[in-house]
Amino acid sequence: MKKIFLLAFGTLLFACSDNEEKISLTHDMQTMLDAEKGFSKDSVIYLADSVKFVDKLTQIAHFEQDNQTGLSYTAKAMSSAIDIRLEVYPNFHGGSIFIHCHPHQNKKVEFYEPVFPAKEQGYTLQFKDSLKIADSTYYDILEFKTPADTTNACNISAFYYGIHDGIVKVISKNGVQLNRVSAKVYEDAENRRAKERARIDSIAQAVADSIIKANTLAATDSSKKDNNISDEINKKTQEILDLADSIKNCIKNAYSSGSLSAIKDCKI
Repeated sequence: MKKIFLLAFGTLLFACSDNEEKISLTHDMQTMLDAEKGFSKDSVIYLADSVKFVDKLTQIAHFEQDNQTGLSYTAKAMSSAIDIRLEVYPNFHGGSIFIHCHPHQNKKVEFYEPVFPAKEQGYTLQFKDSLKIADSTYYDILEFKTPADTTNACNISAFYYGIHDGIVKVISKNGVQLNRVSAKVYEDAENRRAKERARIDSIAQAVADSIIKANTLAATDSSKKDNNISDEINKKTQEILDLADSIKNCIKNAYSSGSLSAIKDCKI
C-alpha cells in the first residue's frame, strides 16, 4: 500500500511540475510557438536598403525538435554576411531563447526564462504588436538589439523577426537598414544592376584602351628617335598594359562595392 501511495504521489508531483513548466511560459513566448499554424510558406525572402541594394535570403523554420515543441529558425543571405539563427526551447530552464547572429563564430546570446522586454549583457529582446515597412505591415514582431560594443557576438546591430513571416528587417553595424521587399522589387533591382554593370564594364574597358593607346603612341615616337631602345620600349609597353588592367579592375570593383565615388582613387 505504501509503495502504491509513493508511486501515485510521484506521478502527481511530476504532473504538477510539468504543468508548472508549461504555465511558466510567458504569453509572448507561447505566441511565438503557436505561430506554426500561420507561418509563411516562403523559403526564399528578400531585403533591400534605401539605395536598392538587394539581397536574397533562405529561411527555414522548424517548430518541433527531437519530438518536443520548440522553434528553430534560420535565415542566411546569399550576398551579405547576414546569418541568423533563433532557437526557442520551452522546456529548458522554464523557457529559453538562444540567438546566433555571426557567421563562422560559435557564439550565442542566451536568454533564460525571458520576460519581455528582456536584457542580457546589453542585448535586448522585446515584442512589438506591429512594424510598418513601406506599404506593408507585419504583426507580432520580436525585436533583437545588440550592445554598441563592437566585440559582441553579432555582426549586425539589430533584427526584427515576424512570428508569421520570418526576418522582416535587419540593421547593419553602420546603421544601414535592410527591409523586406517583394520578389519583383528584387528582380527589378537585379536587372537594373546587370545593365549598370555592363555599362561600367564598357567604361572601364574604354578607359583602359585610351591609356594603352596614348602611351603606346608615345613609346612608338620614342623608338623612332632611337633604334637601340627596343627592350626598354617592350618593358614600358608591359607596364602600360598592367596599369590599364589595374585601373579597369579598380573601376569595376568600385562599382561592385556600391561606391562609385571610390573611382577617384583609381589614379586614372
